[in-house]
Amino acid sequence: MSTPAGTFCCTGCESVFSILQTHGLTQFYACDTGAGLSQRTATSRDAARFAPLDDPAVAQRFIDANDGTWAHATLSVPSLHCASCLWLLEQLWRFDEGVGTSEADLMRRTVRIAFRPDRTTLRAVAERLASLGYEPVIDGERAAGRMPAARRDLYLKLGIAGFAVGNMMLFSIPRYANGAPLEPAFQRLFDSLNVLFAIPVLLYSASDFFRSAWHSLRMRAITLDVPVAMGLAVLFLRSIHDILTRSGEGFLDSFAGLVFFLLIGRLFQQMAFDRIAFDRTVRSFLPLSVRVAAGGTMTMRRIEELEPGDEIVLRPQEVVPADACLLDARGRIDLSFVTGEQEPVAVHAGETVGAGGRVVGEALHLRVLRRVSHSRLAELWNNPVFAQRESHWLTEVSARFGHWFTVGAVALAALGFWAWWPDARMAAQVATAVLIIACPCALTLAAPITLGTALGRLGEAGVYLKQGAVALDLSRVDAVAFDKTGTLTTAEAAAAIDLHGLDEADWARVRRLAAESVHPVSRALAGRLAVAGTVHDVIERVGEGIEGVVDGVPVAVGAAPLVARLAGTPIAAVPGRTWACVDGRVGWLTHHTPERPGMTEVAARLARTREAWLLSGDHDGEAPRWRPVFGDRMRFRQAPEDKLAAVRERQAAGRHVLMVGDGLNDAGALAAADVGIAVSDDTACLVPACDAVIRGDRLTLLPEVLAYARRARVAILLSFWVSVLYNTFGLWLALTGRLTPLATAILMPVSSMTVVGVGVGLMRFRAPGGAAR
Repeated sequence: MSTPAGTFCCTGCESVFSILQTHGLTQFYACDTGAGLSQRTATSRDAARFAPLDDPAVAQRFIDANDGTWAHATLSVPSLHCASCLWLLEQLWRFDEGVGTSEADLMRRTVRIAFRPDRTTLRAVAERLASLGYEPVIDGERAAGRMPAARRDLYLKLGIAGFAVGNMMLFSIPRYANGAPLEPAFQRLFDSLNVLFAIPVLLYSASDFFRSAWHSLRMRAITLDVPVAMGLAVLFLRSIHDILTRSGEGFLDSFAGLVFFLLIGRLFQQMAFDRIAFDRTVRSFLPLSVRVAAGGTMTMRRIEELEPGDEIVLRPQEVVPADACLLDARGRIDLSFVTGEQEPVAVHAGETVGAGGRVVGEALHLRVLRRVSHSRLAELWNNPVFAQRESHWLTEVSARFGHWFTVGAVALAALGFWAWWPDARMAAQVATAVLIIACPCALTLAAPITLGTALGRLGEAGVYLKQGAVALDLSRVDAVAFDKTGTLTTAEAAAAIDLHGLDEADWARVRRLAAESVHPVSRALAGRLAVAGTVHDVIERVGEGIEGVVDGVPVAVGAAPLVARLAGTPIAAVPGRTWACVDGRVGWLTHHTPERPGMTEVAARLARTREAWLLSGDHDGEAPRWRPVFGDRMRFRQAPEDKLAAVRERQAAGRHVLMVGDGLNDAGALAAADVGIAVSDDTACLVPACDAVIRGDRLTLLPEVLAYARRARVAILLSFWVSVLYNTFGLWLALTGRLTPLATAILMPVSSMTVVGVGVGLMRFRAPGGAAR
């Protein structure tokens, strides 16, 4: 339909254009191609489609957090598929004054929205998304196990193309078998049937290619679908010309076969991505554990083993692994993972605490309401608030290479057509073959397939990377810095603790306070003594210790300066001692933290090929123990800011630094390092700024993980070269007239499968003494 504003496919799209124009967002059309969906049916859609969202119980399924002022919801948007989609959805605040921010995720096809419930509703937001062509899914089709609509549509297109090409091949058997022209009557019949079967293939099965190419050309841009659409158009039009002018039989069987194999390639790519997503969310888990209270005892349990009804106790800094109900009278939760806000909020008995909140102050007792969603925790960990890394060039190859490669392919197709023009039939065949064979789809698959496979394999092994690009950063590491306590040594040190200066009742209070901390020494101390008393007003000071009130008595445990302040008496720091104070009475404990099994050999292996540093906040009494491994590259009595400075110092020297720590006193260093890995030992701590989490019992795999990361880089580069060589050889065959369009259509998915095979085959991870994953 034509209007003064322009030409539109339907009234719905005209409405979208008017909305964008009103809000000054017409640059949306310059971002990419084929954004959104046709609104032909949107204007007549039942207004009650999103009425269920008015029900608080239904809306709560989509709301991640609600502090009374801002609500944060995540909606699934299947039609999100390109850069312009991302751009438009992140401008949602312009359309609704109640919306604060919106963040679109292309891989998951979701949009995360922060809105004010006093100004707008979730239903209003969903309706606005639908009016823009991005209707959110609210009927739970994915949760119910039904196939998403986009996948059903692809299967239907593939089925129609397959049905058409099968019948066309049957119609061609008499001609191919006889080797001579058919009788005119039969020829006209078969030609008419071929055209009849080709029309739905053109208008429906191939519609995505033409739609994307058309929008691209309107925006004066060239995307990967342009040469494919041009090739299909040339093949179809040439075939119709031959049939109408009786100058030949045409290539309609090849045309239908081409569309069929192109759709197979697209389906194969989608299945590969779905498999990676499945491995990421089902087979690999964040290595976190929580304390479960049952029968008067505390046991540690992996978060994926939690069931609704389980009662858990979370210490300060630990993350709520699943939606839970608070059993204590009150508590404080840091929602920075969920909302990005750093100010903790108060919660009271009976209130629901959403997954991703971090405990602040005192330990909390909660009852689990739902099973853990690992994909949800991973999404919170990837909150843009904590983003710090730029994309690696290998992950952006489509944007860097695809455009110019496609322009070159179109130019070569024109050159081939001109060179073969005396033979119009061959000219059309050559041009079509060039346009199809030169699609760099396999090239753009290399990085996501390889890195996605790496994420899944490492996750199964107990090493959870935040995103695929972390593997590429790991491949460049040439310096490794270790924290000592909780990294090279373990928290299981109960038998090595000696207590002095306080009676048993006082040490019981110290133990009760220590149970509020996830520091390795506190965990070891808490495991030694009997439970006693209630605790409140807990304050944990990074690098100093923890203080609070137990049974109405002030208690502190930690370094000498902190305890001296509470005791009101000077205390001389003595290497190897941790001090405690109970109502002014001072005692101390000595502890020997045993080495984590195998870590001396691991550190020595890394030190032979890289710089290896020890950065410890403890005294230097254990320097002789570690000198054979680290030599002079040891620094003790390091405050958190000292560790951060040490990392930056090595980076200034040109090193790519890997920092490995527990995330308690070295969070700054983990954030500043090129890669930060947090070690998880029976805690639910999830360090926002780290790039990976590794189970403590899998830390000995660190050399293998670094070698695996280098292999991922090699696999990507190898896939690139396979794709480049394929395209170069294929172009030569096409330009010399040795390839038919149908043959190129078969080779395209073969190329993609080769790249996927390289990415998946080379990325098998084998732990020492274990089976490949």
